[in-house]
Amino acid sequence: MSVSVQASVSSRRQRGSALIMAIFLITVMGLLAAAMIRIDHTSQSTTAHEVFATRAWYAAHSGNEYVLSQLFPLGQSTSDPQACQSYVLSAAAFSCQQVTVTCQAIEYQNGAGQTAHRYQLESTATCGTGALATTRVQEVWAKEIE
Repeated sequence: MSVSVQASVSSRRQRGSALIMAIFLITVMGLLAAAMIRIDHTSQSTTAHEVFATRAWYAAHSGNEYVLSQLFPLGQSTSDPQACQSYVLSAAAFSCQQVTVTCQAIEYQNGAGQTAHRYQLESTATCGTGALATTRVQEVWAKEIE
């Protein structure tokens, strides 16, 4: 009889430690799951920010290209200084708010002693909203060929 009493007391102690181990494992697994969810959320946020940054970069680049095409029209041997002004362009193709391009014309004397123009373009594009809003600025310098 004494052997069976010891066996039941020993199994009761083991049940108690098994319960503590189960609670510990559930707590640890819950903490790991919470950490994985946080990492996943951060990763998604970073990816979205990178996408908006890339869109803004290309939108700003396109704004500069558009103004350069106005300044240096095909088939003309000189630039058109009248086209050097501020532009506000739609950036719907990039899912951005807008693109703002400013142009500054600078006159100088070229090697032949003639007046020529240099242009400084600065294009600013913003994509995304709220915490994911990303702005990219590109600057381009161009001049007439002598």
